[in-house]
Amino acid sequence: MSNTAPTHEEWDPKTYWVAPARNFRFSARLHLQHTLFQSTLGHLLAPQIQAAVADSAHLKVADLGCGNGVWLSDLDRELSSRGITAQLNGYDLNAANFPAAPFRPASMTLKTLDVLASSLPAEHLGAYDIVHARVFVSSIPNSDPTAFLSAARALLKPGGWLQWEESRADRHVVEAPPPDVGKSACETITGILKAGAEARGFRFEALLDGLGDHLERGGFGDVRVGARDTCMRDWKAWTENYLMVWEELASAFPPREVAPQAPMSREQWVQLFAGAVKEAEDGVVVHQGSITYVVGRKALG
Repeated sequence: MSNTAPTHEEWDPKTYWVAPARNFRFSARLHLQHTLFQSTLGHLLAPQIQAAVADSAHLKVADLGCGNGVWLSDLDRELSSRGITAQLNGYDLNAANFPAAPFRPASMTLKTLDVLASSLPAEHLGAYDIVHARVFVSSIPNSDPTAFLSAARALLKPGGWLQWEESRADRHVVEAPPPDVGKSACETITGILKAGAEARGFRFEALLDGLGDHLERGGFGDVRVGARDTCMRDWKAWTENYLMVWEELASAFPPREVAPQAPMSREQWVQLFAGAVKEAEDGVVVHQGSITYVVGRKALG
């Protein structure tokens, strides 16, 4: 048996971002991403849900794919300011980015759970007033949300609400300030990532354009779909968010000496990334145009 160390990491979105070499960077990026989502959307809970729960004294909320729990932490602050007590439960595949219990709100618990598993623990079924998910599309096999929506509906109480938010993973807008500033490295990287996602069976455009229809077919009522354009003032921060992602992807490509016939070597990726950083320093921005959100309600009966 060979003891040779792996030359590159297999791409598995369930484990790649929480590897020890990058988990703290990933968590830092989640904080930035949360700030950008909130700047774009302007709400933690969608207006329809805010109106529906305005008179509630207590809420039980689940955040699926909670990462480091930043959305729940902000929600605790908002609900507390309205005099609403809450039980806030976050679930993720990996606990690497969970803040320690003494340093998070008393209302918040974080646990590992695969929400796409064939069965969910009985104590979670029919337990929640609100189920929230954000940036979940890359975790949905073959871009078919049937299993995810079934799980979300199972977690909700009768009359409970699902809120699901996504950036436009199917598109990256690359813009340069004056016409003479190059942007080829950024455009090449975004093209590679789009082709790679499609090769793995992801069909982000069809999924995102059909979110409302998917919820209705999944048994939800009172479905509303909304979109908010990203703000120009945030485009530099969105760019830096993507640069952090691109930098961490280098180890997913094999070195040239190991796989000379690979369509993309690690050396080529690093060179492309350096070019993208230079373009960003020259003022090029990368963003996804808008954020889409959808809400739906589980039937009362």
